[in-house]
Amino acid sequence: MTKEDTHKDPTLLSIGSMFETSRIKKMYTLAELYPTKIAKALGINYGRYMVKLSHPEKFTMGEIVKLANLLNIEPDIITKVIYSEIK
Repeated sequence: MTKEDTHKDPTLLSIGSMFETSRIKKMYTLAELYPTKIAKALGINYGRYMVKLSHPEKFTMGEIVKLANLLNIEPDIITKVIYSEIK
């Protein structure tokens, strides 16, 4: 565990748990869960983040990996949610 891991934001960790327990089935669900904080952490502006939540195929792999790191989950969990939305 790195020093950074010990300082993870509990609100973001709770979102990670929601992904792991399949409570998040659509990326747009994240729009109600600290969107400004997540957008800032991803390095994209709020408006662009909201567009990506509406059209999850627009997320880059880099953004998915960053989001997974923020939420302390594996990127494939997020990828599966995105895939189920766009297929």
